[in-house]
Amino acid sequence: MAVKMTNTSEKVIGIGDVTVLPGETAEVPSAFETSSILEVYKNMGFITLSGKPKAQAEADRKAAEQAKAEAAAKAEADAKAQAEADRKAKLASLKDATDEDVAALARELGINQAECKDLADVRKKVKAALSK
Repeated sequence: MAVKMTNTSEKVIGIGDVTVLPGETAEVPSAFETSSILEVYKNMGFITLSGKPKAQAEADRKAAEQAKAEAAAKAEADAKAQAEADRKAKLASLKDATDEDVAALARELGINQAECKDLADVRKKVKAALSK
């Protein structure tokens, strides 16, 4: 969003190559968006300003993108930490797990129980899959 200036005085105001008649609103040239003369005119009551300098708007946009990227990275790190905690909890619970619990974990991990010799082999493969 560019800075816009409204001439509220009875005089013609020129900023750079832009001339603003009384009562008119015009976009301030980008080279003059941060000019101190605009603040002087504003304090004297000659103009009103709206919008942000393009450089400021770009900086705000980049800061928002950076914050969004940091939030996404934090969410990803939190998800990985949670997955690791879940994996460790399942591995710890495997010691006291019933045969049904082991079978359910095997299905969850994609272990084909038909390829296992017996329940001990299923338990071994589940433990190996959780240890990775």
